Amino acid sequence: MREVCSISLLQGICLRSLKTCPGFDLVNEIVIQPRESLDGGANWTLAAIRPRVGNQVLREARDTIHMLQTTYELMPEDVAAKANRRHA
Repeated sequence: MREVCSISLLQGICLRSLKTCPGFDLVNEIVIQPRESLDGGANWTLAAIRPRVGNQVLREARDTIHMLQTTYELMPEDVAAKANRRHA
């Protein structure tokens, strides 16, 4: 069972976790994008990392990102709000 949290809380959790990964020391912002969960997968994705990091740095952080996506999920209202904006 994943821990349910808001977008702002999840962004903070992701930022703190990723700053422990090599190459993320200068990162100061993580942007989370809600998405529909497919087959029990994560209902969010990392939409942006600022300042940007290289592809190799992202690949090396893949395990941390996967752990975050399997540990946390967005509140249903955050995902629904994204869906409502898309259909408006």
